[in-house]
Amino acid sequence: MLRKDKKNENDHPSAPGKFLELKNFSKDSSQKKSNEKTIIGENITIEGDIRGQEHLVIEGSVKGNVELEEHNFAVGSKGRVEGKIHAQNISVSGQVIGNIKTQGKVEITEDADFLGEIHARSISVQNGAYFRGSVKLNREPDRKTSLTKTSTRMNYPQPSEENDLPPVKEASKKN
Repeated sequence: MLRKDKKNENDHPSAPGKFLELKNFSKDSSQKKSNEKTIIGENITIEGDIRGQEHLVIEGSVKGNVELEEHNFAVGSKGRVEGKIHAQNISVSGQVIGNIKTQGKVEITEDADFLGEIHARSISVQNGAYFRGSVKLNREPDRKTSLTKTSTRMNYPQPSEENDLPPVKEASKKN
């Protein structure tokens, strides 16, 4: 089932084709980011890419890429996505096979099954989640540690002629 949280009289159905456009068409183009979300029900299967301008929750199955660059994306506990995901913040409670890219946060819940790569600003993986992949955290340029601005060479104490430590005994050899 495909449903929206808030009804808008100006919504137009998507044209069939490669991309499922989940976009509000409004006469007021100065409207701020939508707080609406679309839910793809557990009995729906989509093969193809999805692009949109509102939040999206998948409870069904999607085989294709998801592009919601400025909006949040969630895979519900019964959801399954196979493809690349690019959204503002991403929450995974179902199964994802593919790569995730976000400027925000990725949350892998305890019910999640994830296989792929994650590029994000932050990530949380709850105890019990299945995670097989790699993570690359993006840092803001001004938040780099002071370690990169200073020398990374460690100052180790230099040995002195007067050693206060007792001599090290060699281990006895067994024949």
